[in-house]
Amino acid sequence: MAGSLRRRMTTAVFIFAVVFTGISAFAQTGGVTGKCIGPGGTALVGHTVQIERVDIKWTGKTKTNKKGEYTYIGLAPGDYKVTLLDPSAKPLDVQNKRVGIGDPTEINFNIEQAMKEQQKEREADPQYQKQVEAQKQSNSLKQMFDQGRELYAQQRYTDAAAAFEKAVPLAKDKNIPIVLSQLGDTWQKAGAAETNPDVRKADQEKALDYFNKVLAILPNDASVHDRIAHLYGDMGRSADAEAEFKKAADLDPTHASGYYYNLGAILVNKGQMDQAAVELKKATDLDATNANAWYWYGTALMGKAGVKPDGTIDPVPGTIEAFQNYLKLAPTGKWAGPAQDSLNALQSKADLEYKKKKK
Repeated sequence: MAGSLRRRMTTAVFIFAVVFTGISAFAQTGGVTGKCIGPGGTALVGHTVQIERVDIKWTGKTKTNKKGEYTYIGLAPGDYKVTLLDPSAKPLDVQNKRVGIGDPTEINFNIEQAMKEQQKEREADPQYQKQVEAQKQSNSLKQMFDQGRELYAQQRYTDAAAAFEKAVPLAKDKNIPIVLSQLGDTWQKAGAAETNPDVRKADQEKALDYFNKVLAILPNDASVHDRIAHLYGDMGRSADAEAEFKKAADLDPTHASGYYYNLGAILVNKGQMDQAAVELKKATDLDATNANAWYWYGTALMGKAGVKPDGTIDPVPGTIEAFQNYLKLAPTGKWAGPAQDSLNALQSKADLEYKKKKK
């Protein structure tokens, strides 16, 4: 009996010790608690609150109840990062707090207030102000550029140029040559559409000025040299056009065939067939699939054809092959008809007989 009593007393002491120890351990911890409010004072229900220890790797999570409240206890004293997440796990707000022993540390989240505070902080940041100003400038640039493009599409080139002029001081970095190039192209179009020779010359000079400004920024851009070459062609400055096309070809060998073709076409239009044939031959040598180059090469050679004593036409070597190559590459092309007519003419017999006119 005495032994049984001693055993019961020993068990009671043991249970009391365990309970006491648990209470003692719990008394050495803390926790976090709070309420999460969204825009308009609405409770954020079912949102995750993530608790992370700052000094060691540990993370705990809990969710808000129907009132937007949460509680997490049993945290060791220390510094914590507490994050409110939306249902998709996107962070809404973050607070750093030190948790002590005893009652849970109160950490409330008011998203609307947090957003206002963040906005104030951003507005006070000089870097943010620069970004805002840059965005405003970019929006203004786009507005003026779009306006210019719309007027350009309507072929109102002078009005379009005025809009692009307003965009110049707004352009920064890579946008500067884009706006200047657009101005060059617009004034070139204006000159081409102008019937007054003095006004046309003035427009072309403006175009050249803007293209040269682009060239000062991008001296090794083949496309800029190509555009200047076309402008020189419009201005009748064939020698300058030739120099620019050759620069473009040197800078961009991959597209050199196109540049030599453009040069040849300008020379054909100026009636300089011998030099045109030289440049167009370069185009076909570099790209045998350049159908248009073949056609104009044949056209440039046509003027060199002679007539044999029997009256048949004697074309210089390469003339017939040039038209044949064009028809092979572009049988339904723009110049298919003229190419076939030229072949027929080359294969016909010239009428050398003098015929007396009837009275």
